[in-house]
Amino acid sequence: MTFNLNGSLLLRVVRHATYVNFPRPDDCSYLHKLSVDEQCQFVESSEACTESVFYFNYVWFLYCTLGSERAYLFNAGFMFLLCVCAYYFIILGTTADQFFCPTLAAIAETLNISETLAGVTILAFGNGSPDLFTAVANPDEDTELMFAELFGSAAFVIGVIGGTVLLIEPFTFAPWGISRDLAFFIISVVWISLKAADERFNMVDSSVLIGLYLTFLFLVIWEFVLARREMQTARAREASMPNPSARNDHLNVESNVPANAGLLVDFWFHIKPIDPEEWSLGGCVTRTICLLKAPFVLLLLLTIPIVDVTAERNGWCKLLNICHCLTLPLMVVFVNGLAFIWIAHVPLFMWTMLASLPFMIVIFYTSRTDRCPQFHRCFTILSFLGCVQAIYIIAQEVVSVLETLGLVLKLSKSILGLSMLAWGNSIGDLFSNVALARQGYGKMAFAACFGGPLLNLCLGLGLTLMVKAFGSFNLVAEVRKGVMGENCEAYLFQILTTTWLCLLFTNFQGRRSVGISMIITYGMFLIFSFLGEFELLHPFGTDHQSDPNAG
Repeated sequence: MTFNLNGSLLLRVVRHATYVNFPRPDDCSYLHKLSVDEQCQFVESSEACTESVFYFNYVWFLYCTLGSERAYLFNAGFMFLLCVCAYYFIILGTTADQFFCPTLAAIAETLNISETLAGVTILAFGNGSPDLFTAVANPDEDTELMFAELFGSAAFVIGVIGGTVLLIEPFTFAPWGISRDLAFFIISVVWISLKAADERFNMVDSSVLIGLYLTFLFLVIWEFVLARREMQTARAREASMPNPSARNDHLNVESNVPANAGLLVDFWFHIKPIDPEEWSLGGCVTRTICLLKAPFVLLLLLTIPIVDVTAERNGWCKLLNICHCLTLPLMVVFVNGLAFIWIAHVPLFMWTMLASLPFMIVIFYTSRTDRCPQFHRCFTILSFLGCVQAIYIIAQEVVSVLETLGLVLKLSKSILGLSMLAWGNSIGDLFSNVALARQGYGKMAFAACFGGPLLNLCLGLGLTLMVKAFGSFNLVAEVRKGVMGENCEAYLFQILTTTWLCLLFTNFQGRRSVGISMIITYGMFLIFSFLGEFELLHPFGTDHQSDPNAG
């Protein structure tokens, strides 16, 4: 069957309306079409209601444990989930403040790289890699939800998080650097908008999208290499005398103190989950929060090593760091469901323990309690992996809670993706980038606000659609952007161009006014999207012309 232009548009609108207003039985929101007596049975039998379940099934908690027939209890459960979500936010903030930010600073110092390069590469990959791997591993996932989530996340990270970073720590941009970031992002958005307009994405389209990100990454690294060469040349011209006093004085010390003196006392000092200063200066609310997050903080302290160049001995604690060689790998295999994979009739967690034991013995006999060993910087790798894993776990629970809240509020997939899911998947970026800005690493944080979303948009979407195209006989991936797809594209383009114009008018001074304009632009996008969701106005990308044959 063939359609003319108006017929094709009408078909797309009908298809979109079918997905938005009339949920199918394979959609969890279909439960709203059922009676209250059938809702729990549907939740328990439908795979759609378990897609977002990570550790806890919040949908089952509301509709089966509490039941929607008891309105007062159901509403109390809804409010409880809001409190749980807020609690997860507190844990995320603590993880970013105490663990992730010091680790990133230590990595940047060890590799001797700039804040911008660290933000675009290390921080961006740390923030975006979980979503990237998840998207590539699930190429058959609903593309309407994927498009809304990717574009909504990009708009939120750039508009809100980037704007918040400038509000916290204004700084001057390198004109070429920020122009490069904005230009590549705009080109990527335009390319996706044009190529996905007919709801088809072929192998060449995906390859170009991946190539854009690789070119962007190459230019960032090449710019850093050139800047380092210029700096080395300038230092060589100074011909300064070498400083005989080095930081290796501890190598010449011979100490009469035993290597393990104060081992247990030092261990106890480093695993206190409550900061004594914060407790003494805080009020009732602060102390309550400290008590609530103490169990999780203790768990993080026992599993994730802290490498902080500003702390005493760079955060080294001999006994605790030895324990990390065992607890962190065990945490990774258990939380990812790999612990009981059998290899040669032995579960994986046992192999993990056996592999960790030699490292623990070597560290014990080659280090001291009162001195940071030279190999302590190697713990930054463990710390980085542990922080990414912890942030990913908590963020997944946030996404699960937000999806449940969106389900209760009867939000469509498009609006759910660009709002609830986008916020949930970007919550790790929010806390890590804001924490970095508060600690004086604003340039790194702002660079990550572009590097992370660009990674997800180009590599995530490009690889996902490439894998999807491989599964079709004509090597073309069928995509569906939903009723909010064009809306997201248009406003993300507006946020990028508005930011660029603001920086041009301020001579690339990252002032607080620029941050405010970025946040306001995102607010306009969100208001426009929700007005379209409730049919108070029409979003972009839908045909609203009157039917000339009607009546």
